[in-house]
Amino acid sequence: MLRTQKVIVLGSVIFSLVSILDARNAATQEKDPCLNAQTQLALNDCAADQYAKADDELNAVYKQLIAKHKSDAVFVKKLRFAQESWLKFRDAHLASLYYQEGIPGVYGSVHPMCKSEVLTALTVERTKVLKEMLNPVEGDVCAF
Repeated sequence: MLRTQKVIVLGSVIFSLVSILDARNAATQEKDPCLNAQTQLALNDCAADQYAKADDELNAVYKQLIAKHKSDAVFVKKLRFAQESWLKFRDAHLASLYYQEGIPGVYGSVHPMCKSEVLTALTVERTKVLKEMLNPVEGDVCAF
């Protein structure tokens, strides 16, 4: 009888640990959707997909911000200038990181993935800024 109880308790502990690990793995997968990529080509493609999603979100938020303030021509003009300037910064920053890009193979097969990751990070950050402009926090005296 005592042995059966130990086996049941041990089984419950193992089941709990497996459940915790599964939940942790799901959270990790959510944070890194490229986790299951098995080849460099798959990693490159996944990183490019992540950048495309981030870019789509940026464009959607930008369009919402323009639409929200369409009656304010000065704001729209300045926002467009800021966005064009940000795009130039993004591209110049990327060029500064990978300044030898014209030399075939210099950065290896990971280069497309690395570029996409940099572009994604910059784009996510810019989207965050535009979202704050779109939906300012009430009580923030410095908000737009």
